[in-house]
Amino acid sequence: MRSFARNAAAVALVAFGTLFCAGQRPARGITPQMTELIDAHRAVLARMNVPAKGSELRQFDDVEMRRLLTQGWQLAGKWVGAWLDLHPDPSAKDLNALFANFSPTPHEPDVYDPKLPDRYAMAGSATRIATGVYVVEVEYEESQSANAASTFFVVAQDPNGHFLSKWSIKPLAERHYAKKDEIGRWAFLGSCAYYCGPLVAGEVLPLPPSQGRPRFAVDASQATNGSTGMEQLSVWQWNGTEAENLIIQSYMVGLDDDREIKLVDNLLIVPTKEQTKSFASFGCCAEPRGAWTIQITPDHVQDLGHTFLQPQIQWADHLLAAKGPGAARLASPSVIAYLKHADIDMGAIDKCRVLSSGEKGAFEISFGVGTKLSFAYRLVNGKPYFTSVRAN
Repeated sequence: MRSFARNAAAVALVAFGTLFCAGQRPARGITPQMTELIDAHRAVLARMNVPAKGSELRQFDDVEMRRLLTQGWQLAGKWVGAWLDLHPDPSAKDLNALFANFSPTPHEPDVYDPKLPDRYAMAGSATRIATGVYVVEVEYEESQSANAASTFFVVAQDPNGHFLSKWSIKPLAERHYAKKDEIGRWAFLGSCAYYCGPLVAGEVLPLPPSQGRPRFAVDASQATNGSTGMEQLSVWQWNGTEAENLIIQSYMVGLDDDREIKLVDNLLIVPTKEQTKSFASFGCCAEPRGAWTIQITPDHVQDLGHTFLQPQIQWADHLLAAKGPGAARLASPSVIAYLKHADIDMGAIDKCRVLSSGEKGAFEISFGVGTKLSFAYRLVNGKPYFTSVRAN
């Protein structure tokens, strides 16, 4: 599942009873230490859900809320360590449910229900990236909205065989926050200011190691009001003490795009929605679909860049955006003259239809306003040289 699905879901916190009443014996598989963690986290959730004013919940960037989030994430790290001590060889299914006894399971209603109160709930999972090393993602979500805040951290065994939370993205992000760079975005908790809401960790992907050092990727998303989402993919290497960042970059994705991030041989392929310069691509537009490719080898991680699934869209964009001598290298004088004097209402791209391909080819691009542009070209040294462009 793409990470934006979690970010866009409406989540409600269901009512829950006391897990451990006074004098009640701990549930099977729950140690006294874990019982204390459950009680402490229950108290954190209760304080989160006390309205700041009127009936409104505190926002994530509220001073008190920041403190509570920090407490909650620290408790979650201790829980994972204690849980792994009891489950040293968990299955993937177990890792997806490791917080089942720690925090009430969020309920996801199909539609907004005004009768349900807004509440914060916690969800999360863990992914094994090497023997005794796990990456954990945890988020707090507001019911019946896409408002969420998240973190990820590494839990690993110490020399005595006990699992401990050893590193978190949050302290590193705080040091980067003033730069407003990609790592600094993990410290942002506001709403549509610095960025469009906090990052929410979604998919964690184990990657082939480098000389015995585990590597992993984290795909994260932001809340969005349309059908185009902003995501962030980061690649990290665990050195036993901290996670070293190798690549981190934001990218766009169509929320209706059902492609998934895949590791094919040594290539990590990330589905994207590419950007164009000469015409628009509104939130509801599926095009231009693309892919971001990262090469993963034992010696390095290399960004191979972005490509369009239909390169013809990129070719047309380069032509329509070109000016001066740059245009002369892309098209014949008649094409340049036509584009200079034609009044073309392009609007947002709808689709691209390839009519023919090869040494000579043709395609047409349709726009949402009803305009259709027809292109003809021939390949020169492997690159298109346009011989005809017409608007219909």
